[in-house]
Amino acid sequence: MGTALSTSISDLLSPKTSIVVHGQTYRIFNIIGKGGEATVYRCADTKGNQYAVKIFYFSRYPPFQIRPRIDGFMKEGRILSYLSGRSPHFIRMVDYEYRPNENIGYMIMELGDGNLRQHLQGVPLNPNVRRMYWQQIVSILTALQDAKIVHADIKPENVILVDGLLKITDLSLAFGLPSTRQAMQVSMVRGTLDYMAPEVFAYQTGFKSDIWSAGVILYEMTYGRPPYFDLINREQKVDAIARMTPIIYPPVDDLYLLDIMQKCLALSARFRPTAYHLQEHPYTGL
Repeated sequence: MGTALSTSISDLLSPKTSIVVHGQTYRIFNIIGKGGEATVYRCADTKGNQYAVKIFYFSRYPPFQIRPRIDGFMKEGRILSYLSGRSPHFIRMVDYEYRPNENIGYMIMELGDGNLRQHLQGVPLNPNVRRMYWQQIVSILTALQDAKIVHADIKPENVILVDGLLKITDLSLAFGLPSTRQAMQVSMVRGTLDYMAPEVFAYQTGFKSDIWSAGVILYEMTYGRPPYFDLINREQKVDAIARMTPIIYPPVDDLYLLDIMQKCLALSARFRPTAYHLQEHPYTGL
């Protein structure tokens, strides 16, 4: 019943629909993305400036889940607002508001030109493009660690291109972590399976978990698929990652590339490099 309600609300958002966020009117256009938490639309303000609006329909959830979902929305809004302007690799937050009378949350953000997933078509990327993207991913990791933020869901869908620059978005699972700590005990396993580090299944998530996720993206850019891709059964894949099954690395010409992949995908988090170490690696070359 919750799903049917959310669908009916979504259907109301036609090209003629407008929303108001803190007194500013935005006209809604087409859907540009859907996720488990929200739907993203293209929108424009009264001056014609275009943005992305992420709309959270809280009425789709059972009553006992609504308050935690609203709290999560507010947390993501605060984190994105905090990160905006700290690095060109963070998607810019324009405004956000929870409207209790509608039971909807609105998050107005910088509009991208698509995400990294759209550039990964199941085949290896051009080596020069791969390295360029990797350098920017390392800059994202460094900016996150500088801000003491663990993203916890780095994947191609959450890396947006804006005028050719990669920017991280969707911080719904993100949390702050003091630099004196490398990981935090979490209450549940959350993330996107193909990009989740082994320690996540032991309820530990930290900066090194983001390093793993980035390493999976580099592996995918190199081989056209993530590690453990051949395991179609979800339970088998969870078991393979959680039990730290060794990853297979087909031959590559660039030994620096192979080395940095192996370092990022070290099965034990303590053996993975920090974002700052990745900057100094010969493959990154920053």
